[in-house]
Amino acid sequence: MIDTVLIPVDGSDQSVEAVRYTDIVFPEADIVLLTVIDPVSGFAAYDGNTSGNWEVQARNQAKDLLTTHRDRLSDPGSTDTRVTVGSPSEQITGIADAVDADQIVMGSHGRSGVQRLLVGSVAEQVMRSTSIPVTIVRWQYYICPNKI
Repeated sequence: MIDTVLIPVDGSDQSVEAVRYTDIVFPEADIVLLTVIDPVSGFAAYDGNTSGNWEVQARNQAKDLLTTHRDRLSDPGSTDTRVTVGSPSEQITGIADAVDADQIVMGSHGRSGVQRLLVGSVAEQVMRSTSIPVTIVRWQYYICPNKI
């Protein structure tokens, strides 16, 4: 039985699909939504505002993102949200262990070729570094034949 599902979200269409998938497939599970602030990739562009530093701005953006994703769930009440800073794959696997997740559901950008070599795949890194089952959701346009 799947009691706890971790969903790393980054605001992409793929992470929206991961939330939708989890809501449908694991409706009774406790959900942990996670956003990782990766200082290397520049999650938030620091605008020079004197009211805070880049990390404060990034955390605020991440909290807004998590709220948006939580509100997409049919039962947002049993949802935990977390923001961490660091390497995405390391943070995802670490939080999954910390919350005793039974499943990780995450989106994949579907990069291939040179782009995949240069950027890498967080989803692939997570799959290789955890014993927790990982479901990869890819966002696609679906065409319904009877609607054409």
